Amino acid sequence: MRAIRDRYGFLFWLRWILWFAGSFVIAALGWTGLMKLCFGDIKGPELTITWCVAVFGSWFLLVIPFMRKKEQIWKRLNQDQEKGVDAWFTGMGIFIGLLIASSFFWSVIFKKAIQDVGMYPVWAKAVFASWLVFLIPFLVIMYRQADSIFKSAEARQTYNPQFKSMFIDASQRMLPELVAERLKGMPATLPNGHLVTVVLKDGQKVPYVFVRSGREILGVYDRTSLGFVAEDVLEIELADKDKLPNFDESKWLRLDLIS
Repeated sequence: MRAIRDRYGFLFWLRWILWFAGSFVIAALGWTGLMKLCFGDIKGPELTITWCVAVFGSWFLLVIPFMRKKEQIWKRLNQDQEKGVDAWFTGMGIFIGLLIASSFFWSVIFKKAIQDVGMYPVWAKAVFASWLVFLIPFLVIMYRQADSIFKSAEARQTYNPQFKSMFIDASQRMLPELVAERLKGMPATLPNGHLVTVVLKDGQKVPYVFVRSGREILGVYDRTSLGFVAEDVLEIELADKDKLPNFDESKWLRLDLIS
């Protein structure tokens, strides 16, 4: 029997470590080469600051995918936290990227002036002023996104289901073996579930019955009670997914909960 490969074992973490170190080397070599091509020797406070910001900022951006993958592997975050972390990484990437762009742009513009010894004050003012100007709309967008994530999380976590419920013993909700076998051969309507019409022994049809795990009747739509037991089911028909009505949640009756 073939051994199951551990996708996130030693080799994954070895690649993570190599990329963590190697991405810094790549960023340093890349920006050194680019800046030498544009400015010649990298000297003076302006070019030194630009090089540092560019190298360390690019390094951070390069390791973000691995940092996210690590968190997803450990599964320490819920759905709302995942969205928050993604927004934070995106925000930090834009924040750093704008500073890199501003530093490099103004270094090119003031190329001749910054060759002199000492800090060229106009360069510093131009870099940080333009960076802050571009940050204003970005901060507004980030605030709106954070507010949207918070409201979505609050709505999901405080959501109060509106469906009705009653308790019917599981023995009365389990489909006969032959019917269940036929159902298991049908494509699922929902994850781990089927939405069906059941045909009873007396010929009556009950539409929109939800069956979980191919056997257990878990809910029924637009009825005040189930009105039959599972043993009465003679045949089963899969609901057409393309012709489903707009279900009103309040009309669903769940059968495994005490109301």
